[in-house]
Amino acid sequence: MNYATVQDMVNRFGEPELVQLTDLDLQAVNAPKAEQALEDAQAFADSFIGRVYRLPLTGCTKPAPVPGNPGAVELVAPPQITRVVCDVARYYLHSDLAPEHEVYLRYKAAERELLQIAEGKAVLSCPWGGAPGTLVAGDAPGDAEVHYGFSPRQITDETLRGFA
Repeated sequence: MNYATVQDMVNRFGEPELVQLTDLDLQAVNAPKAEQALEDAQAFADSFIGRVYRLPLTGCTKPAPVPGNPGAVELVAPPQITRVVCDVARYYLHSDLAPEHEVYLRYKAAERELLQIAEGKAVLSCPWGGAPGTLVAGDAPGDAEVHYGFSPRQITDETLRGFA
């Protein structure tokens, strides 16, 4: 499943910016160059997401009414992953950005968001219902197999005797 398309990037950042970033002649968006940046950004996102979710993600079920079939649905990537992948791909298309540049700041925010997902501090969500994918272990992030166990501390009057 692709997390984002060239059209997603055009919708978010505008066609003039994508043309400027992908085509030296400033004629049109160079789709292969933009798609390569998207593939690299998706691989970057998968390196974080793969810690929590089995890859590839199954996708969110989004209602897609079609004439004659109002109950039709389509599988799409979770919206926050589409946004993150677009931000990372945009960063990859730029060269020599200053640390205070908006594109760089959005890239760093995307990286932090992916890290929070990987650490189980944030989850992918499907606004239309359902789950974006299967968790690697357990029913929630962090429900993995425990390899080490420690006995609980026994704090009683006897164990504390002699401490001031």
